[in-house]
Parts: sequence; C-alpha cells; structure tokens
Amino acid sequence: MEHSTTLARDGVHLRPLRVEDAPAFRALVDEESWAGMSSPLPASDEAMAEHLARMIAAPAQLAFAVEQDGRLAGRTTLYELVPGLRVEIGSTIYARDVWGTEVNPTAKLLLFTHAFEELGVGRVALRCDHRNTRSHRAIARLGARFEGTLRAFRRAADGTVADIDYFSVLRSEWPAVRQGLEARLRPAEPVPGIA
Repeated sequence: MEHSTTLARDGVHLRPLRVEDAPAFRALVDEESWAGMSSPLPASDEAMAEHLARMIAAPAQLAFAVEQDGRLAGRTTLYELVPGLRVEIGSTIYARDVWGTEVNPTAKLLLFTHAFEELGVGRVALRCDHRNTRSHRAIARLGARFEGTLRAFRRAADGTVADIDYFSVLRSEWPAVRQGLEARLRPAEPVPGIA
C-alpha cells in the first residue's frame, strides 16, 4: 500500500519505495543478492518497475527504499501487517558493498521501533530461505529468536519449493533487542593508551 512513512538514523534513511527506483535498484542487485526471494530476478528495468509496483500496491505492506548517505543501498518491507497484533519484516535486499555494515542493523532498528512503538504490534517476525545461511546469521545477530523451519513453505526464485527459517521478536523482548542493536551501532570507545 502506498504510504508516506520515512525513518532515519545516522545516515541510513528509509523512505517510500517508488517505481522510479527500478533502474537504480536493478543496478545494485544480482543473482546472489536476490537468492532467497520468492520470484525470479527481473531481467529488465521495465520488469523491475512492474515488480516494485506490485510491492508498493500490496495491501497491508509498507515498502521502503533504503538509502545510505543519500545513495540507494537496498529495499525492505513491513508486510502482513495486522494493526495492534503483528507484522513481518522482509523482502530485504542490499547492495553487496553494504553487506556486513551498519546499514542492516540500523534499518532493522528503525523498522522494529516503528512496528512496536508506532504501529503498536506485539510481534515482529522475520524469515529467510533455509539455504540462505548469510541471512539466517544476520537475523540471529539482530536478537530475533529462531522459532524453527517451515518445511516446503513457498516456491523460491529458482523454481524449487523452499524450506523457510522463521524468527520473531515479541514486545516483551523488544527492550533487550533494542539495547543490543544500539550497542552494535555505538562507535567503539578508544582504548586508553592506544593511538
């Protein structure tokens, strides 16, 4: 669904995803970064524009472009929103040059904060293709609790039926998760006596 929500912290900015983002978004993704998605990588700017248009129009979903210092770095969504109850974070893809940086934990901190504190949900879930060990580790590092693997859950971009690893954070767990993410994003303190 179209929205006007923007979220920002420390150079990472989440703004509404636009169809016009298609060429820039297609330029920053490849087959490896697309791995684990439920549809094939769009093969042209026009196909990517159609893909983004479907995301933007989907009901109960807020689709965001993720920017770092004004440059498009990826996309993410809040989807399957049931106000006051639950939401999922997903369809997250980043340019390779921001993998392992502060972009993902910052974006997730912004999304968790919005979900728990603005949307008032009691549960935020995340999932990834069981074969995508990089995403599994990244989600676990956020502080989300692994709930298990949903077997033969959805069709993957490669045409196979994929198992999905499922994680969640409950409202009661949010303060500790927030503290962990804040600690990850805090600049390292200088060690006395070392220049």
